[in-house]
Amino acid sequence: MVPQMQSLHELKPGRFLGRYELLTPIAQGGMAAVWAARLQGTRGFQKVVAIKTILPTLSDDPRFEQMFLDEAGLAAGIRHSNVAQVLDLGEDQGVLYQVMEWIDGPPLNQLLRDATKGSGLPRAVSAKIMIGVCEGLHAAHELRDDAGTLVGLVHRDISPQNILVSIDGVPKIVDFGVAKATSLSSARTATGTFKGKPAYMAPEQILGGNVDRRADIFALGIVLYLITTTRHPFRGDTDMATLHRVVDAKPPPRPSDTDPSFPSGLEFVLMKALAKSPADRFATAAEMARAMHQAVPEVHDVGDTDVAQCVREFSGAGLRARAEAIKAALAAADARAPVSGRPSTPSGAGLPPEVPTIEVVLPDAEAGPTTSVRGASPESATPYSSASAAAPSPPHRSRFLPAVLGGVALLAVAALIGVIVTRRSQPQVLIVPAATSQPSAVASAAPSASEAAAESASAAPPTSSGPISADSLPRVPVETEQPRTVGGY
Repeated sequence: MVPQMQSLHELKPGRFLGRYELLTPIAQGGMAAVWAARLQGTRGFQKVVAIKTILPTLSDDPRFEQMFLDEAGLAAGIRHSNVAQVLDLGEDQGVLYQVMEWIDGPPLNQLLRDATKGSGLPRAVSAKIMIGVCEGLHAAHELRDDAGTLVGLVHRDISPQNILVSIDGVPKIVDFGVAKATSLSSARTATGTFKGKPAYMAPEQILGGNVDRRADIFALGIVLYLITTTRHPFRGDTDMATLHRVVDAKPPPRPSDTDPSFPSGLEFVLMKALAKSPADRFATAAEMARAMHQAVPEVHDVGDTDVAQCVREFSGAGLRARAEAIKAALAAADARAPVSGRPSTPSGAGLPPEVPTIEVVLPDAEAGPTTSVRGASPESATPYSSASAAAPSPPHRSRFLPAVLGGVALLAVAALIGVIVTRRSQPQVLIVPAATSQPSAVASAAPSASEAAAESASAAPPTSSGPISADSLPRVPVETEQPRTVGGY
């Protein structure tokens, strides 16, 4: 049985999960922890990724394990620049992990906190971010199976914590951990339970009714309200008070009640997205994005570079601190792995076996036709030994090794015969069969006997009376099968 990890502390820098080396912890939520990790390739290539693992306290619960697998399967099928990509899914010593693209940027809630210390996010920048979120969420809602049928995906946890804004100015939706797809029975919520953050749930989600994409649009309305007014439309003193305000038929306060300059078109978008009845909301996130384009015309003059400038201006200090932490973690990882291109493995887990190089010596009795070269004595051949090998013998023997050695032997014999035939066509070297005592006729242009003997001794292959020299044999690398991870991009 594969040993299970008993505590989060067993996941530490230097630990390998499959091909990925953990660098430093980044975040931890109620279900999972996220690490920065690196994937190393050849010639110094390396790539930083994010690794997500189930918390050890939940790893033995098959429901959370299935949710984790469903999340990877759903998110990996979404192809959009505003949705974080899931690159891989694997399991190492009982630890399930997801590999996601590394997003260098703060979550939206952190960006909002940083911005409130200064002048705040410009309204057009806020609209630009939320339009990108709407478009990414629409791509998720439109996910289809192999037959072209909508899977009915609902994120169910849209919140500022699950929207990252990269230093390139691109918002990314993350964490489909509680996403629901009507085509996946394993993702259905048990009766009497609900999933998501209470402050961003739709009324029907709280009351246990049917949930579709319009529940995510309600959450988008809350985030848009928060990012444009810096206030939550339903926030109470407690989570229970917030839930009561959400399910109450009374609509949230209009932004213009406290800020008369608030654009009326943007207020219309907010109030429609926050309608208590799903039928009164936008039908799709794409429709909401189009409405924001019309409500905030100046958004057409805002590009990703403008959003990026705000990210660097407001959250630059925190991003620089995290970049330094990643840099220090990479330096520590290099100190653990001084050999370039070869990953270190303090735990010994998750690494492919070293590919051996096999050097072959042909047996004397089975080397094929025996040849001799005039002027070369049997003692001139240098015996091949393990001490003279350029590479070590393979540490493990495969059941296919005899067949491999036999094939290599035949190739070596063929190459040796080819060398002999080639040398027969050269007039300055005289080759005779081993059983023949009389030499063949020599052309008049051939060198003297003493010169031929000297040249033969230095250039000809050894005789069959001794082992064949290592210099005359090819080295044949044997590739072993690499371990594979489950799933994929």
